[in-house]
Amino acid sequence: MGYTHGRRWSEEIIIEEVSKFVKENKMDTFPTHTEIKSCVGMEGLATAISKHGGTKYFSEKMNLKIKERESKFGEEYEFLTIKKIEELFNYQCKKTKPRYPYDILVNGNIKIDVKVSRQFLTNCNSWQNSFNLEKKDPTCDIFVFYCLDNNGNYLKTVILPSCCVSGRNQLGIGKKSKYDNYIDAWNIISDYNEFYNKYEHIN
Repeated sequence: MGYTHGRRWSEEIIIEEVSKFVKENKMDTFPTHTEIKSCVGMEGLATAISKHGGTKYFSEKMNLKIKERESKFGEEYEFLTIKKIEELFNYQCKKTKPRYPYDILVNGNIKIDVKVSRQFLTNCNSWQNSFNLEKKDPTCDIFVFYCLDNNGNYLKTVILPSCCVSGRNQLGIGKKSKYDNYIDAWNIISDYNEFYNKYEHIN
């Protein structure tokens, strides 16, 4: 399979090409980016997956399991977030079960969703991290976005109240972004905690 530069990708085309790849390689799990890129001419498909929602998003749509190594990769950042919140604020954090609409519940009130993305090269020849928000009406209070380079090395953490991205199902964060004002903005979590505490005992 080969792809020309500038091909217009859609979810339907991505699913079609991943299905072909899985069938031709006799796989029963969703292919990793490394596996896709190991085939000549497949870089476009790997980039399209990142840009249009990521491995987790498409694996669920296609009912294909993520390899244990890839699954653990996402969980590592959820536990990293819990550790950071506990160290900074000594709040109680609970990791939710798989397929929950958010990843972490803080102090029984604050709902946090953790997203991780590797960079991809856009058609404008600039590097960007793309995050699939899954739904336009957020089910969490706060998003924690971990931006990694193409090799999986850490770049930055952007923390946003979900209201900042309401109405969108995709978020792109470039090397220089308007969202850089929210890099390591962990104080947003304590702001939410103060709000919830204010009304916690009203019955």
